[in-house]
Amino acid sequence: MNEILSVKNITVAYGELVAVKNVSLELREEEIITLIGSNGAGKSTILKAIIGLLPVKEGEILFNNKIIHSASIRTSPDELLKAGIALVPEGRKIFGELTVKENLEMGAFIIKEKKKIEDRLEFIYSLFPILKDRSRQKAGLLSGGEQQMLAISRALMSYPKLLLLDEPSLGLAPMVVREIFSVLSEINHKEKVSIILVEQNAKLALKFSNRGYVVETGSIVLSDSSKNLLENQKVKSAYLGER
Repeated sequence: MNEILSVKNITVAYGELVAVKNVSLELREEEIITLIGSNGAGKSTILKAIIGLLPVKEGEILFNNKIIHSASIRTSPDELLKAGIALVPEGRKIFGELTVKENLEMGAFIIKEKKKIEDRLEFIYSLFPILKDRSRQKAGLLSGGEQQMLAISRALMSYPKLLLLDEPSLGLAPMVVREIFSVLSEINHKEKVSIILVEQNAKLALKFSNRGYVVETGSIVLSDSSKNLLENQKVKSAYLGER
């Protein structure tokens, strides 16, 4: 399979504070990779750099073999959305005062054809029927699980080729998490959407993904197939709660 994303030796900082240094990773078409590590390790920073929310000080990021970020190039998030990259941020960041349907329509702002938006809405409602039931309800009144479904669905409204997910299971009941990850698996297989997942639940993330990267203090210290990482003794003791 061809590479859809290539991150090459990037350094990313918050002002003078370097959060990620010399990080490289790649993602192939239709693949799911996960970034695991402790809080503050730099996982979310990598996603923010990919989507253009933070500048790349060194190195470069390529999407479909085209440089989108480097020390001299920074593509805006809205341009990246048009190119096919969508982010589901940590904490959902839905528009609470808008209805569920209005939130979904916001996710389709780059699409001009009304029929295409309507078709996408029906597709989203087939994935998460509860959102159809709640379509006229204010999004702020949804449960945490329903809000996460909405955040994911809003990102899917733009027909992305690459979906970035930041802590999608955070604070959710196990049954809701299973439903959400089942839909994400369906999206990956049926729509051929490549996925990068940042997830505190390392076991869940590794079972869901094809390959994984372990991030510690802003650097990638280990990468392998997710199957091998699940059996790796260091990963087991540090991130899976096993000895």
